[in-house]
Amino acid sequence: MSDQDPRPLPTAPAPPSPTPEPAVSETPPRRRWYQYLGPAIFALFCIELGVLLVLAPWIDLYERNVYQFIPLDWQRFFLSHHFRGGLSALGFLNFIIALNELIDLVRPPARKP
Repeated sequence: MSDQDPRPLPTAPAPPSPTPEPAVSETPPRRRWYQYLGPAIFALFCIELGVLLVLAPWIDLYERNVYQFIPLDWQRFFLSHHFRGGLSALGFLNFIIALNELIDLVRPPARKP
């Protein structure tokens, strides 16, 4: 008679098998024409709005429109150089946004992980 235990011995779980790495192509995918169209139109819009905001507060037409549509209490504020400079600063901010969009158009698309 042998003194063996009828219960099976515990075994360590098998290590997980390594998952195969997905094949990564060396060339990034190319953009289609319609993927360029939206950012290009947005950049053009930002440039036009920037030109308007930079130049419009400093021309005579701006002063005539302010006198025509704004109550007398607010005219001094809207005709001040500080407010006009703020509008011009917003125009320069639009130029920066347009430049960022154009840089993103030129930059190759990133690969997805």
